Amino acid sequence: MAGQLDLKHVGIFTRDDPADGDYRLDVIRRLFSRAHIEVTMLPGRAPDIPLDLVIAMGGDGTVLRALSTWPGVPVLAVNYGHLGFLTASDRNELDRVLVRLLSDDYFIEERLTLEVGHRGSAYRCVNEVVVKGTTHMIQVTLRVNGQEVSRPRGDGIIVGTPTGSTAYLLSTGAPLVMPNVDCINVKPLNEYSFSSRSIILPGSARIDVEVGTELRGGEVLLVCDGNHVVRVTPGDAIHVERSPVPARLVFFETDYFFRNLKSRLRW
Repeated sequence: MAGQLDLKHVGIFTRDDPADGDYRLDVIRRLFSRAHIEVTMLPGRAPDIPLDLVIAMGGDGTVLRALSTWPGVPVLAVNYGHLGFLTASDRNELDRVLVRLLSDDYFIEERLTLEVGHRGSAYRCVNEVVVKGTTHMIQVTLRVNGQEVSRPRGDGIIVGTPTGSTAYLLSTGAPLVMPNVDCINVKPLNEYSFSSRSIILPGSARIDVEVGTELRGGEVLLVCDGNHVVRVTPGDAIHVERSPVPARLVFFETDYFFRNLKSRLRW
């Protein structure tokens, strides 16, 4: 966990046009103005001046976009969406969490993210990177720290973080992982084998996924966090390892993870 922030410039990032949602922006501006903190409404690009905090108001997709657009900047997520596993509060708690924020009554959690290399380009993922065929099964070769581990054949393979264990990985039957566990989860997708299982690797692991050259039809895609999509040529290698820039999220309750599981998954 990181220390408290010296708040001077805060950005507000919403999932919709701010004029179309009940984001209570006047309340936010008024509270921060009293504390002599500048507030900026954020477009989908980084502003010219450094930000000390981004308040993301939306669902998990909005939070992921904020973490990707302003890497390294702490994000306070307020749920205006449906699930909101990454959010620290719901919209009806906005006043309370802002007062706690200004009272330094919060903590910052740093989470492992992934850096994905493919054909000289690098991509950063908070949840997961997926390599999958569009219409036919594919075979990939999985290597960990240079050693061949398996050659799963199926829809593809997913490499995810503990944060991603409540996202795409959740729907594949992979285990839930607490966000502060230093690990990487690798899971074949619908592998043509009843013995297929996910594997939990150390956060320091170096993972290579090589796409087989035999492709019966369709395309192979590399997808980061459900957004960034890249076409992959059979025979390509994708390298995955820990990113040097963690995701930084602001929370107020130490048991937020289990509280979110109970409220979102009805645990």
